[in-house]
Amino acid sequence: MYSKLQFVSCVMAMLLTGCTSWRTTEVSLEPVPFAMQVPADIAPRLSTGPVEGPFGREAEKAGALAARTVYFNPGPGEENLPRTIFMAAYWFPEVKFDAAQNPDEPPPFGKAVLRPGGKVLGIAGPHDTIYDVSTGAGRDVVRLHRRIYEPGTYRRLP
Repeated sequence: MYSKLQFVSCVMAMLLTGCTSWRTTEVSLEPVPFAMQVPADIAPRLSTGPVEGPFGREAEKAGALAARTVYFNPGPGEENLPRTIFMAAYWFPEVKFDAAQNPDEPPPFGKAVLRPGGKVLGIAGPHDTIYDVSTGAGRDVVRLHRRIYEPGTYRRLP
């Protein structure tokens, strides 16, 4: 027999499992050979594109094999808020990534999140809040930011 506490705990776990904020889906970072797990309710508001301008040229010059920008698009009712760059993902040979680091400066190609087989997945995310945290967009960016430096957020694509 189950105690009342065990029963209530089980019901709560089932309810939380059904909550959409706990469900995830993947956003491809191709040509960076990874997909990123994100909350399913936020995924439709993310888009990707090339790393452009000076950052793109610097990454290429430093030896990046691939790079991708992830954009955040505010949701319904927040059309007055602009789309912003949320993060960039970089795929480097480990030797080139490490050579680009300067201990007196922030990492130019983000934090090394994974180092599989002599390569590095570097993630460069926001350093401060993009939107007011009292808005839906602000809360969603905070939710996303909590995950971007966790290795388990990324799955290597074939």
